[in-house]
Amino acid sequence: MEYNISHNATESFHNRTSLPEDQGTIPLGVFLMITITLVICLWGLVGNGGTIWLLGFRIKRNNFSVYFLNLSIADFGVLIGLSAIDVYWLIAKANHIEYDDPLKTLFRGLFLFMYSAGLCILTAMSIDRCTAVFFPFWYQMHRSRKMSTIICNIIWVFNFLFSSLHVILLLTTGFYMLRFYQFLLNALLLTPLMTLSTIALSLKTYSLPSHHKQGKLWVTILLTLLFFLFFAFPMNAIQYLSLYYPQFDNPYVYEYAYICSSLNSTINPLIYFLVGRDKRRPSRMIIRVIFEKVFKEEESHGEERETSVTAKLDG
Repeated sequence: MEYNISHNATESFHNRTSLPEDQGTIPLGVFLMITITLVICLWGLVGNGGTIWLLGFRIKRNNFSVYFLNLSIADFGVLIGLSAIDVYWLIAKANHIEYDDPLKTLFRGLFLFMYSAGLCILTAMSIDRCTAVFFPFWYQMHRSRKMSTIICNIIWVFNFLFSSLHVILLLTTGFYMLRFYQFLLNALLLTPLMTLSTIALSLKTYSLPSHHKQGKLWVTILLTLLFFLFFAFPMNAIQYLSLYYPQFDNPYVYEYAYICSSLNSTINPLIYFLVGRDKRRPSRMIIRVIFEKVFKEEESHGEERETSVTAKLDG
């Protein structure tokens, strides 16, 4: 965690290596917040690990389950990065170690990589879903079955190259601004796109007649987007505001952003479980069946749409 801003005339470089308190002490409030973050991360690692195993090896993939698989991988990486940052900071403070070395930079680079990749995947998924909802016939006729995989691969490569460049420049030259450009891009481009898509999907759901009930995949995507917008906003805002406003550059504000990010990366498996379970017989259902009810639904609806499109073309 980077806490104290230092600027000089020749180089503007963040050097948040210590807390405002004495170097050898850990404030109780910060320690409690870090403990909360680590507990949330532990639950999230278990949940996302199970989701990766089910979507990767146990459940047949379709257009949207590919997005959710890659999102779970990104969330898993975010939680690893957050845990590493907090644990390393505690160890450094307890042993009076200067918290400003390449290991810290690598942990922050991992977090930046996974966090940005998850945001890009969610944005792509929201736009994809909007296209499927508002232009169903065009979507069914022209969308490639491998499009989700191609988009996710491009996202991973782009974010890996960007994060690697950030880490290399920071270690070799001390240039840190790429990270803030990334968060600025997240705040000014990706988040608005996701927000507009979420609003459009919500309005579409509200405007549909009651007998035209939407499936579990629709609800899952909408809840995932809503929770991301709620929990991920503090991280984007604080990372950027702390560059210009000193009051945002303190350990409590940063740890609050970490708690929100850990909740965002932990809550998705719970959403899948709650949406997919059958309330009439919850104790009889196994996790794999619950997830299949969520992620295989798009495939069946897609087949129905394809039949409708074919019938309309034949007619």
